[in-house]
Amino acid sequence: MIFQITRIAILFILFECVTIIVKAQDSCYTCNRDSMIRRLPLVKTNTEKIKLLTLIIDFSPTSDSANYFIGQLIQLNNKNGLIDEAPYQKIFEANNFYFKKKYTNALDAYKVAVELFDKKRKKIPNLLLSIRNLFNLLNIQEERLKYYDEKLKYYLINGPFENTAPGYHGLGGYYTYKADYNQAISFYLKSADIFKKYYPYWYYNELGIVGVYYAEWGNLNKGLEYLNYALPILNSIWSQSPFTESTRDYYEVSLAQIKLKLKKYDEALQHAEEVIKIYQADTTNRFYAIGLLLKSMAYIFTNHPASAYPLLLKVKKLSDSLYDGRITTYNSTLEIEYGLYKYFELVKDYKSGEKHLLEAYKKAVEETSNEFQLKYLKELSDFYVQQNQLKLSKKYINEYFSLKEKIEVEQSGFKVAQYENEKKQLDQLQNINTLKQERAVQEATISKRNTILLISLAALMLIGASVIFLYRQLQINKKNLRSLKETQGQLIQSEKMASLGELTAGIAHEIQNPLNFVNNFSEVNKELIGELKEEIVKGNIEEVKIIAEDIEANEEKINHHGKRADAIVKGMLQHSRTSIGQKEPTDINALADEYLRLSYHGLRAKDKSFNAKFETDFDNSIGKINIIPQDIGRVILNLINNAFYAVDEKKKQLGDTYEPTITVSTKKEKDKVEIKVKDNGNGIPKKVLDKIFQPFFTTKPTGQGTGLGLSLSYDIVKAHGGELKVETREGEGSEFIITL
Repeated sequence: MIFQITRIAILFILFECVTIIVKAQDSCYTCNRDSMIRRLPLVKTNTEKIKLLTLIIDFSPTSDSANYFIGQLIQLNNKNGLIDEAPYQKIFEANNFYFKKKYTNALDAYKVAVELFDKKRKKIPNLLLSIRNLFNLLNIQEERLKYYDEKLKYYLINGPFENTAPGYHGLGGYYTYKADYNQAISFYLKSADIFKKYYPYWYYNELGIVGVYYAEWGNLNKGLEYLNYALPILNSIWSQSPFTESTRDYYEVSLAQIKLKLKKYDEALQHAEEVIKIYQADTTNRFYAIGLLLKSMAYIFTNHPASAYPLLLKVKKLSDSLYDGRITTYNSTLEIEYGLYKYFELVKDYKSGEKHLLEAYKKAVEETSNEFQLKYLKELSDFYVQQNQLKLSKKYINEYFSLKEKIEVEQSGFKVAQYENEKKQLDQLQNINTLKQERAVQEATISKRNTILLISLAALMLIGASVIFLYRQLQINKKNLRSLKETQGQLIQSEKMASLGELTAGIAHEIQNPLNFVNNFSEVNKELIGELKEEIVKGNIEEVKIIAEDIEANEEKINHHGKRADAIVKGMLQHSRTSIGQKEPTDINALADEYLRLSYHGLRAKDKSFNAKFETDFDNSIGKINIIPQDIGRVILNLINNAFYAVDEKKKQLGDTYEPTITVSTKKEKDKVEIKVKDNGNGIPKKVLDKIFQPFFTTKPTGQGTGLGLSLSYDIVKAHGGELKVETREGEGSEFIITL
């Protein structure tokens, strides 16, 4: 298990106090709202009553009863003037707009309240969390991104720190909507880390959300792991939530959906019926409709269409009348059109099924939901394959891959959120620092004891009896020296593992995308080959030719992405290769000249149209220098290849008016030697200049560079005790300088 719950932590949550001490409190995140309300009539002074009212309102500022308490607060404050009531008046105004479904006006008023609270640096996590629902109701996701991004930056600089957690949560919701689960989960985990310090309910709630979206991302086991950890604890602290009922039902729905995907239909049915039971008396609630839909899907997947269809019709009526048929709302999804499609597919009414599936895809496009667009595009492609309508199948699978490629290039390769990997590396670096501190302490201890040893040796000439003491001290020092060596070994190993962790994360990101495309196009070809065999049997030669052309085109894409992955792997092997060469006196001028001509003729052999002018300016006074010639030669070759690439690209842009030129020169500067590779290409943009020596960073188009050349060169030069730097001007060219 990722998580370990200590007994003390559980007791802390389970046995929280149901009463509060109002004095000296400006917020309460482990309180029970009902207990605070029951305490209100017992408070004697207006000062304490005002403080308690602010706690009740801050705990749940947008609840149905919030305005009742805000009214009391304003009335009391008019007599005493203890607080600035302006932000609470704005919340009162916003709540009224919200209850009248004037969501734009409500959002504007809530924003003003937040700004007023910010001037006083007040902790307002529940207000910030409540606002996010309005962005969803209004379906203004880009505005949501802008708002929470700005608020997060503000709180990180100005505080209070507690308000950063809702900022991360708000951003997580945006990236969930865009189906970028890597980013979404990372933001939710960052939010959880902050909530953990002050708000137990929301800490475990965030972990539950992470479980839901790991499941949506396709990692069902990890999703269940998070949910099984978080939900039992959440069940014991529901009273700390300002959104208790909807949150609990959200997780019941999520568990039902996961169980459906895992084909555990009986368990899915149980969770669905639990949701229906909760809302039996409120059939207009969206969760009631979702429970009915999930129950119907369980019936469909267990081949009981007669039981499913009446439920689907009921959900369809509710969806159209209450939610305008939308798939997504502020806290849930309702795939009624998809549910009807699955029903008609089961009863073999394909025409009706096609109609509902196309309608589902249309809604997903209108709501700009990447998640559901991908799902329905894949379903449409599979549907038309079954219906032997291959052109339509090809159309939708191409749209699927185009959208998937757009999303995947922005996400990490493995379906583990980037923040988890970052956190592991931070923990590892912290362990390294601890080891370094231990080593420093031990070195200081040994130094001190060695000093004592020297004094004792001097005293030996006068006091023979001190021999026993010195012998014992020597044994202690030997033991400490062995301990120091062990600590040094651990330190070296930890540093290696930290480096390996960073490199592994880079490999995962770079190699997964081409492999995804290889796998996807291979799956498509497998389906096409099956169709090809059917058409051959039918004697449909024209359709056979079309399918064969599709297979050939897909094979070209597989070959392209396979070569891309191969280039990355070869680059990584070269990057990790440890040189066993020995330093030897080397004529650096001859070495540079050799690799210059090798680079030029190698590029000419690959591309006959390539041509460039190259010049040399060697300092003959250098003589021979002590280097590993193979390694430094690799560096020079890489810099020259990059220079030729840069001038060739500029030549393609400017044509014959431009003369591509590179210059390789050497120069002796006191006790150092400089090797320079200069080109008159386009130069390196300032915004990426700091990244060019990082592994996997490249300015070349996809497929033309792995981003390892300069990183490898930098490491080799550093290993020689030298320096590799660059001077550049955009539009004029670059000069790389090796100093040895």
